Amino acid sequence: MHLRRLLIAMLAFVAMTVAACGDSGSGDSADANSSAAAGTPVNVAVICSCTGSFAHSIGPASKVAQAWSKSVNAAGGINGHPVRLKLYDDAGNPGNSVTKAKAAISDKVDVIINLTTLVSTWIKAADDAGIPVVGGDFFNAVFSKDPNAYPSGQTTNALPYAIISTAKLAKATNLGILYCAESPSCADTVSLMKGVGEELGLPVIHSASISATAANYTSQCVAAKQAGVTALYVSHSASVLEKVAGDCARQDFHPTLIEAGTGFTMRLVDNAVTKNNLWIAFPILPFFVDQPQVQKLNEAVDRYSPGLRTDPQSWTTLAAQVWTGGLLVERGVESSGVSAGQDVSAAAITKGLTSLKDETLDGWAPPLTFTAGKANQVNCWYVGRVQDGKPALVNDGKRSCKDGSTS
Repeated sequence: MHLRRLLIAMLAFVAMTVAACGDSGSGDSADANSSAAAGTPVNVAVICSCTGSFAHSIGPASKVAQAWSKSVNAAGGINGHPVRLKLYDDAGNPGNSVTKAKAAISDKVDVIINLTTLVSTWIKAADDAGIPVVGGDFFNAVFSKDPNAYPSGQTTNALPYAIISTAKLAKATNLGILYCAESPSCADTVSLMKGVGEELGLPVIHSASISATAANYTSQCVAAKQAGVTALYVSHSASVLEKVAGDCARQDFHPTLIEAGTGFTMRLVDNAVTKNNLWIAFPILPFFVDQPQVQKLNEAVDRYSPGLRTDPQSWTTLAAQVWTGGLLVERGVESSGVSAGQDVSAAAITKGLTSLKDETLDGWAPPLTFTAGKANQVNCWYVGRVQDGKPALVNDGKRSCKDGSTS
């Protein structure tokens, strides 16, 4: 329970990392794009916080979902089935999120892509209706506990291992943690990290809370420096990470900085401090890697949402995660056995998803294997770093895993 509350709270602050949502609109919207596909449609709901408190991060990500559906339809659909995508905007309100989920269920959608921090409020309704939920935004304990939730990357149960092992890979000898003061649940970061630190041989020697509204973080930097911290995990938004890095540098304190990758933005590559000493645990392949699967994403976004990728605040790991959620929907339909002449259904997509074995979504994800009736935990991640103003994969691009293995 503590881990679940912690991770929900952490996601809320990760979602505050990037820029305004632009023209995402204030209500629900259908993605009315044409397709040459002749089959019956795959009805895809995206439940998003496209407006409201998290609009600045989720609004841009919702545009990637639309770019995915348009690119699929332009290529003839999924096994001949066009994608009919509709956004259900909960505006970041829990009650509204439940209402929107029920509306999607009433509309008889075949699958839901999650783009809200509030998935825990309506996941049972989706379970009861037999509609699979795909991330998308899978930085929520639901995706490591509910058999009907299908993540497209590393799940939250492995996050403490990802952070500690990334610090070890960076040659740190210990870890300090600065965690969000806005929610009591964030303090649970400390006990979780301490336990994993003891297990992996990297002690957590210092911790303190920080608030997004603080005038500065000088006192926290001085305390961490005096404690002898060599790596500092900032469990807060990317904008707070930037401010912490600057205040610590002004105190001649230059620890290795560690970040959870969902909130990573290219602003951190340009920042005077983070551009030289930032390490990141990414739940999927980082969007800055020059590989064919990333190029395909880039081409689709540039075609259907021009300018999005050039905004360093809007172009984030979360945006790329939505693309991998779309790919997971594709694999579910493709593996369902439904031909172009048959109707797609939620049950068919669930059958397809639970038949996947070691699926990597064209190399975007750690191997995904889903088993009917079992929680779908994904325990591997990618490690990147920013050095000399350039982001890159480390460890020869190999994935790191909770059990200590690499692949």
